[in-house]
Amino acid sequence: MADILVNEGTQSPVKTDLVGTSNFQVVKVDVGAAGLTSAFTGTLGAVTNLAGGSVKITTGTLAGGTLTALGIGTIAVGTVLSIGLRHEDEFATVVSGTGTATGTVKAAVSGSQIFVTCLVISAGTGDTNIGLSSGTPTSNNVLGTCTFGSSGGIALTPINPPLRTTSGSALVWSQSGTSNVRVTATGYVD
Repeated sequence: MADILVNEGTQSPVKTDLVGTSNFQVVKVDVGAAGLTSAFTGTLGAVTNLAGGSVKITTGTLAGGTLTALGIGTIAVGTVLSIGLRHEDEFATVVSGTGTATGTVKAAVSGSQIFVTCLVISAGTGDTNIGLSSGTPTSNNVLGTCTFGSSGGIALTPINPPLRTTSGSALVWSQSGTSNVRVTATGYVD
């Protein structure tokens, strides 16, 4: 890149655009690599490294393309994206156990972990010990044993970092008695 030298007493014209009563300097945008030229033609090409910041479209429409880094895939022309704190493999489930000792909250997904971000457990009419496990119902290795009196319970929301199973294991619950148990869980599989 070369410097522009300015010598006092010489003149160099600067292109401007008159808008109302103000002049705005016209700048040519060149997107070529160092030592090469490639004039900007009005359409932004591929962005190969967006290391930080944000991309925002305030007017107009999304002309289509692919957002592979976000796992979204191909976007049809005119699609409105709502990208927030959602996970593409999220789940929400309510399971009940009446007189049973174990149950499945979320079935296993081969090669994936189950992450729990919100959890509500409620015990029924009897005192009980309830736990959440990865695979084996009685290990209570996801959420240790919680002791509840009759009609007791717990609400954990949000859970950060999330509770998680080991890869390829189901999320299961177990109790020491046969109370009426209800487990409500939300989260995602990854």
